[in-house]
This record gives sequence, C-alpha cells and structure tokens, in this order.
Amino acid sequence: MSDQGLIGFRYRDIDKLAYNRTNSRPDKLGLQILHELREVDDWDPVKNRIAELTPVAETHRLDYFDGYPVAEIRRHFPHLEYDRAPMDYHELFAPLQGTLAPYLDGKLSFMPDAIDFIRDSGHCEWAYIANLDTSQFEVWKGNQLEPDHEDNRLVEEENRYGKELDRMGYYPCAMVKTYDLEELPNPGLFLTYCSFSGDLTGSNRE
Repeated sequence: MSDQGLIGFRYRDIDKLAYNRTNSRPDKLGLQILHELREVDDWDPVKNRIAELTPVAETHRLDYFDGYPVAEIRRHFPHLEYDRAPMDYHELFAPLQGTLAPYLDGKLSFMPDAIDFIRDSGHCEWAYIANLDTSQFEVWKGNQLEPDHEDNRLVEEENRYGKELDRMGYYPCAMVKTYDLEELPNPGLFLTYCSFSGDLTGSNRE
C-alpha cells in the first residue's frame, strides 16, 4: 500500500495542505521538505506569499474561470507531462506533488486543498507542515488507533485536528515532532530521530 501524506503550511490559523500520493515516509518526502525549508534564508517574504496563497478544493473541476492557475503552471513548468487533459485541481497539480518549492518561491499562487485528509489517519500516514505562526516544522503521523491523550502524545500541544474516531476506527493524525524553522536539523539528525522512534520501520501497513 502506498504511503500517502500531506505537505503544506499553517499561517494565521489557516492550513493550506496539499496531497501526496506515495513515498511520504520521513526518509523520502520528509527529507525533501526538510531540504526545501533549509534553503529559506528569510521567512518574511514566505509569510507574505503564503498569506496570498489561495487553496482550492482538489476536487474542484476546471472550467473557464480557472484559466489563471492553468496559465501559471504552464508558464513556470512548461515541460510537465499529463496522461490526459486535467479535469480538476488534483489532476492539474498532480505532477507537482511532493514539493513546496513552487509555493516557497512564489511561482504558484493556487494550491489544491486536501486539509480534511489529515483527519483520515487510516490513509494519511504522514504530514509535514511549516507552521509560520509558531515558526516550527511539524511532523505528523497517521495510523492513530488511540486518541491523542496527553499521556501518549510526543508533543505538549493538543491535537488541533480533534480526537474524533472515524468509521474505520482511526483518530486524526498526531503531531510527533517539531523543529524550529530557524534551526532545522541536518538530514542525519532528522533521520536519527525517526529511526529511534521506529518511524522508518513501522510506518507502513501491509
């Protein structure tokens, strides 16, 4: 089963999260996002860009009024390949899954929104969020079979996505680690934490 996940930002108490279909583990997607965030020299311009970033439901079907985001992608990424003409935002942005770079540098002003997926921890196995309100890089983990009680979570904050049990028996993803955006770890330290916590060996379900 592919390890699905989310990447994105939180700013002014608003989440802007995009879906990632596969390879969302810390040693894959986690390292990619860590690398991109480590490349940021000044977070103030990023905050301005994310404040202006417009999330659109990924199931929103493309029509005449979506000409600007389509043109934006064609202008900045002219060599993207599609199996067929995109029908919705999910398909339009699919070739750009797994990177925050186009949003960090301001190339894209629209994002396919998949915020509700983080509450589906039976399928969303990982999420990596640059929280610009707290200046932290957050790592969230799925497969949560117990509520996010203070006794078993690995960070002090309450789960902002709630504690509601879904019909499949899973609770929302839980935040398991945070890093200061101004003092992000190198890849080795990042993977060392994941290794010791069992996240590199126990995250995938058969």
